[in-house]
Order: sequence, then C-alpha cells, then structure tokens
Amino acid sequence: MKNLIWRFSLCLFLLSPWGSNGISHAESPPSSFTDDQNAKSALTLDSASDELSGLDSLLLNHKNHQSFNYRTHPNNTYQIGESLKYSIKYGPIKAVNTEILVYGDTTIRSRDCYHIVYNARTVPLFDNFFKVDDTYETFIDKSGQFPLRFTRRVHEGNYKRKNVLEFFHEQGKVWSQYRKKVFDINPYTHDILSAYFYIRTLNLKKYKKGDIITLENFSDRKNYKLDIKIHKRDLIETDLGVFKTVVVEPLVLGAGLFKSEGKIMIWMTDDKNNIPLRIAIKVAVGSLKAEINEIKGNRYKLTSKMNF
Repeated sequence: MKNLIWRFSLCLFLLSPWGSNGISHAESPPSSFTDDQNAKSALTLDSASDELSGLDSLLLNHKNHQSFNYRTHPNNTYQIGESLKYSIKYGPIKAVNTEILVYGDTTIRSRDCYHIVYNARTVPLFDNFFKVDDTYETFIDKSGQFPLRFTRRVHEGNYKRKNVLEFFHEQGKVWSQYRKKVFDINPYTHDILSAYFYIRTLNLKKYKKGDIITLENFSDRKNYKLDIKIHKRDLIETDLGVFKTVVVEPLVLGAGLFKSEGKIMIWMTDDKNNIPLRIAIKVAVGSLKAEINEIKGNRYKLTSKMNF
C-alpha cells in the first residue's frame, strides 16, 4: 500500500505540493541550482573525482555543439506564479497534500528556463507510520519545452535519496549524480515533471477519442516510452465547482512510474489552461484519488468551469 500511494503521488501529471505547515514556496524559495557555476554544487562533499569527470566532459563538449538546432515549442499555457494544490486520498482518508508551483525563471548553460517545483507532504496523522517529504524540481527550456536539469530529494519512511540529472540534448546524453554515470538519451527526452508540463502545452482540443500522444522519458537509469491516450470529454464536480474536462490515460511502454499497479485516469480542464483536476487509480483493493483544492495564478480564465 505504501508503494502504491507514493507511486501515485509522483504520477507523471502529478500535481502540486504542499504540506501541512501552511508555508508557501513563494515565501520560502527552494534550495536548488540556478546557474552553471552552481551545477557542480549538486555534488556532495564525499563525491569521488571521477564522478565529476562525466559531467566535466559533457560541459566541455557542450561548447562544441553551439550550432545545434534546438527545437521550438511555445508555451501558451502556464505562467510564472501558477500554483496548483491537491489532496490525495485512499478511499475517504486524506493522506497527502501536494502542490506544483511555477516558481520563477533562471538560466542554465545560457538558455532561459522555467523553474518548477513539486512537493508532497503527508498529513500529520500519516507521519506517525510513514512520513513523506518529497521535493522535485525541473528546469524547462522556455523556447523548446524540454528539461535541462532535474533534481529529486525524497524522504519516504526510512528511505532517503537525492539525485540531480543534467540533460544535454545536443549530445544525446544525461548525467546522473546518484549513478555517477552518463546515459544515452534521444534529444528532448523528459523527466517525470517536465513531461507533465509538456502535455499541458499541447492543444488537446484537436485530439479525438482514441488518439495517442507519445513522449520519451528518463527515470533513474532507464529510457522508456510513455503514451498518453485521449479517452473522452467529461463533466465532473470538484470542491472548486463543476468543470468540462478532457480525460486522458498514461500508458507505459516498458519500465517506469506507471508500470501497472492499477489503471490511471486524469481529468484535465477543457480550456487553454489544461489543468489536471482529478487523478484516479483503480486497484484490486480499492482506489486512490487526487483532487484539486486550489488554483492560483492560472494564465487564462477557467472557461471550462460551468456557471449555474
């Protein structure tokens, strides 16, 4: 059950952070790496010198790929300051508060990026038997909507892990701090959080039932395909009102976070914001559900919301 809850809370399109202490990220900036000079500060002090060699080589070779023709893919969906908050429940029991915040912008290897932060925190009741305090950050290229850096700081029960991924799309490489290794990728491969934002930038109105959108993702040390299937249009009721939605389903081709423990369905606003309002997983022992409870800083008016 623990693995099921936290696999769910980290779902590709998963949501935003917030814990029970009521402090906003706008008040407390995340401690991350915001320029090229700080890239190596991601390493712990006990890192071996050969751990740096892979990253050093990529940084050096990056200067030899200045003529690489990066793709252009506009973001006409989200903006800096957008905050989405959710509650994750198992049946009627609330277990986790989450939030996704478009925190700001920065520059990585001379490219302008969005800095996006995801947090998940257990409610106090669940802290007593399985505390979760996770932070994920992605740095998405503004012009092409692909990740340049991804950081992960996980604390789940007795399990703790930190990692940094540095994406070098022009070289078809990604460097993992935790694995101390460079892996091959195809250009424009996503991390789990940047994939969520990329889907949001698509014009979902042009897709019909049965259409499939395919992305490439990198997680831990593996590349995998992620298909997003368009199911239907639906009307749902939330704490924020009744909305017209587009229902999609992530389908994993190979290993990944969606490797089947239950069918995942996502309801996204059927408007220019493409905001996930509900995520549900049906499993043999019941169901898990994340529901929106706050939307702030959205770029467009929520025209999908019904006014009765």
